[in-house]
Amino acid sequence: MANEKNFKDNIEEKHDDNDFEKTENKTYKTEEEYRDEFLERRAQISKKTYNKGSIEIEDIYAEEYFSQCELAVSGDVVAQDLLSYWFKHSNPAIEENIDLSMQWLFLAGANGNFHSITKLALFLNYAYDEIISSDYFDELTDILYITKNNYHQSLGKVICSFIVEDLKIDALELAKTKPYKLEYNQETMQRFTKSLNRVMPDVHEFFKTLIKNNKN
Repeated sequence: MANEKNFKDNIEEKHDDNDFEKTENKTYKTEEEYRDEFLERRAQISKKTYNKGSIEIEDIYAEEYFSQCELAVSGDVVAQDLLSYWFKHSNPAIEENIDLSMQWLFLAGANGNFHSITKLALFLNYAYDEIISSDYFDELTDILYITKNNYHQSLGKVICSFIVEDLKIDALELAKTKPYKLEYNQETMQRFTKSLNRVMPDVHEFFKTLIKNNKN
């Protein structure tokens, strides 16, 4: 979570959390709803493996992997989040791959999955602090109805979108990538950190332009 003191120093509580819905389209869902859908989908898939042998279980997960890839390519953000989870923790059909996990997670976040954005809280923490400490943040709170409870959703979606563009993350290309094992390592994570550093000037400019256009 971004620095609590910085947040309090730079925002006056002008809105309640319900106002945040006004900044989204009619299909707005809360972080809790996205999380519940994620857990329900995992449970449904797991239920298919009850009383099955190891080979059958592997076949079920292999089939589900391709099924979730199809959904993810079609824009299903819960499928994108689930694929990220599988590549982080592995499953009977695919091995851990930190690079694919992070790419699916950023894609889900860019597409508005607030549960995915919450998972990125630690990674995006310094970016949040930077925005919250900026001289334009107070005006931004009025436009995006930002509160202490939703700032990571408001800001995180934009940051993820810029990272997806910077790294040219594409759902179809990810789905076409043959899964391979890649454990957590600093070199891979550094690639995402460098991307975050690259896009932050553009993120600031985006928010400043948003404020300027809102005044016109």
